[in-house]
Amino acid sequence: MQQIHWEDRFGIGVEIIDEAHRKLFSIVEKILDLYVEKHEDKFACVEGIKYFKAYAFRHFAEEEAYMREIGYPGYLAHKKIHDRMRWETLPALEHLLYTTDFSTQAVQRFVGVCTGWLTGHIIIEDRAITGRAAAETDSLDLNDEPSVIQAVIVAPLQEIFGCSIQFIGAFSTKDLIDDAQYCQLLYRTRDGRRLRAVLVMGEQLLLRAAGLMFGMDFYEKSEIVCFAMQEIAQNLIQRAAVCFHRDPDAYQMETDGFLEREEYLRLFREREPQYSLLFQTHQECFALCLDLIPAAGPEP
Repeated sequence: MQQIHWEDRFGIGVEIIDEAHRKLFSIVEKILDLYVEKHEDKFACVEGIKYFKAYAFRHFAEEEAYMREIGYPGYLAHKKIHDRMRWETLPALEHLLYTTDFSTQAVQRFVGVCTGWLTGHIIIEDRAITGRAAAETDSLDLNDEPSVIQAVIVAPLQEIFGCSIQFIGAFSTKDLIDDAQYCQLLYRTRDGRRLRAVLVMGEQLLLRAAGLMFGMDFYEKSEIVCFAMQEIAQNLIQRAAVCFHRDPDAYQMETDGFLEREEYLRLFREREPQYSLLFQTHQECFALCLDLIPAAGPEP
């Protein structure tokens, strides 16, 4: 199997930030190689994860200092995303690792979440620091749906996966995508509503997309693939919130995971989601369903 690797397309053009990103990728690569691939002793994994956490905290502080120095207007929103990784995501991953005695599944989850978070965060958030992503959304007419979809969903995914993606049009949950995998993210808002996002993607496309993102070959769905894709989807939701002038912290993650087809159909049996968008890359299609559930609505 090939290894996770840094690609030049991830660079944002600020050397201190790009160097830190390269280092974080290399740490995750080492953890994957030593513990998941070669099944080395737990001590190496424990030390690698401690090092990743310490280096990530140092990088966040340096990146935040740089944003303050240049007067970056998105500093507070960006820092909130760092803080969520610092105080929520990484502690939860650590807790799972220790309670499962560093099981292979838990380590794969750590690798998948961290790599997915890094990739999505660099492309969607860090590029905005230098104006390379912000310009695409700051001047958007939010009533121009095709332009919003292109800027908020298509452009970031093209950068993340390194391939061309086209928005095709509306998607129905009754439409069939071969060997579909259903990745659900469910958020709760402060006023009690829920936002459900479901990414619908054929398994082979899912594996190829993960392979392009990681720079390695996947032959079956694994914890690494699943959690990386969930992190990418979460980054898109956060970016969409910023685009529509919403506080990303207003959407608190409640549950995430992959659904069986019957579960997916049951969710939308009574009505179609508010937004169902169909995309194409090469000859394969995938869809994104977004549904805002009223506070008085039934439990999902």
